[in-house]
Amino acid sequence: MSDQKSIITLFEENELKISQLYDMYAQALPDHKDFWEKISEEEIGHANAISDAFAVLGKKNEYFEENNFTRGIIKYVSDFVEEQIMAAVKKKPTHLEAINVALRVEQSMLEKKCFEIFIPTDDALKDVLKRLNQDTERHVNLLRKELKDCQKK
Repeated sequence: MSDQKSIITLFEENELKISQLYDMYAQALPDHKDFWEKISEEEIGHANAISDAFAVLGKKNEYFEENNFTRGIIKYVSDFVEEQIMAAVKKKPTHLEAINVALRVEQSMLEKKCFEIFIPTDDALKDVLKRLNQDTERHVNLLRKELKDCQKK
């Protein structure tokens, strides 16, 4: 049970870390502040949705199974986001650089199937994870559109 709690905590922290990165972009890029703030807030919403789902269910074994890759995947994404936060502290990114980093983060979340690494046995939890996956897909599409718009300028 303690392993589950720590996995859930790691997952929530990862979403909050991604939000922190996007918030840094919002502060560093005032011309694009609204864009970055919106997806930063959505990442906070993801963390809250994860927390709320498990708070309602409790962290019992019958609601959740951890597969073999869970910790490594979360660590991989989290470490990359942490590196990008440090890079943004050292040097203000351009909007194009920020988009490319965010695309890499969001795409890796999908490619590594971050929302499928939990094997939920509860329908409400399945719905939360499905919605988070859909939101991440939407973020990828939004970032790709922003990238195209940025490249046209």
